[in-house]
Amino acid sequence: MLSSSLCTENEINQLVRSFYAKARKDPLLGPIFEAHVTNWEAHFIQMNNFWSGNLLGTNRFSGAPMPKHLAIPNLRPELFEQWLKIFKQTTEELGNQPLQEHVNMLAYRIASRLWAAYQMQHYSGQPLLELKAP
Repeated sequence: MLSSSLCTENEINQLVRSFYAKARKDPLLGPIFEAHVTNWEAHFIQMNNFWSGNLLGTNRFSGAPMPKHLAIPNLRPELFEQWLKIFKQTTEELGNQPLQEHVNMLAYRIASRLWAAYQMQHYSGQPLLELKAP
């Protein structure tokens, strides 16, 4: 459902900046982001490009998010669930219901894939734990 009517680049930028403003203040997520993001403006551009590609079909994103996330030590399901909770709060504030529904579904899929891959790499041999939808 890639459609220019789903959202605007401005809404994507608002989503990215609002989400990270909340996540950086969060006691669980803030320290992780602060430890791993060294240039916030570059990160915002990268995340805007990522979500623009997923929502509008643009081709500006380049990168490999999976290896970067898999390299973070000591991740656990609560962190992914908190990420999803804050993300959902942020999308609700945008006031664009079609965007909210679509991007929340994408975020859940992304978080689930990242968590599953993380478990495969770090906890092989143990049963996989599924994320709870926020």
